[in-house]
Amino acid sequence: MAKIKSTMKRVGRVFILLVLAVSYTFSVPPDVEIPFLKLSFLNLKEDLEEAKEEGKFLFLMFHQEACPFCDKMYRVTFQDPKVKEYFTQHFYMVLIDIKGANPVVDFDGKEMTEKEFAHKHRVRATPVFLFVDHQGKKILKLVGYIPPQDWLLVGRYIVEGHYKNKKFFRFLREERRKLRSG
Repeated sequence: MAKIKSTMKRVGRVFILLVLAVSYTFSVPPDVEIPFLKLSFLNLKEDLEEAKEEGKFLFLMFHQEACPFCDKMYRVTFQDPKVKEYFTQHFYMVLIDIKGANPVVDFDGKEMTEKEFAHKHRVRATPVFLFVDHQGKKILKLVGYIPPQDWLLVGRYIVEGHYKNKKFFRFLREERRKLRSG
């Protein structure tokens, strides 16, 4: 009996993974590769633990079908070679469909749909990026398209720990000034 339950559990996980893979296929354009995109069962607690074990940060990209600014992130920002390299080294990204019905296990272990999870985080438009620390606490939430050079600064803000003592937009302004002057 225990063996049957174990087999059923495995079959169920494979089925869920297949459904999620199909969902991701329709979320990200098929001709685009995003190496830091994590294929996830949407158990954010487990994803966070895995990221932490690998010395990476986790961030969520809230998206929806036919979102032009999501598409621009996929095709422009996420295709920049420096972005690919830096974010693959330091981050995992999990996609959350703001209209989705797939179950999500939140960082605190509560289960809800993607749509409910997006609503909980006050996401109405897309894309929205939610970066969390290794305990699942929000570090930074950004809305809209972000060009590659600014996206790299977002990454540095998180990885280098600037979020612990400086507001993001102050960091961004100071770093842009440094880049312009020299």
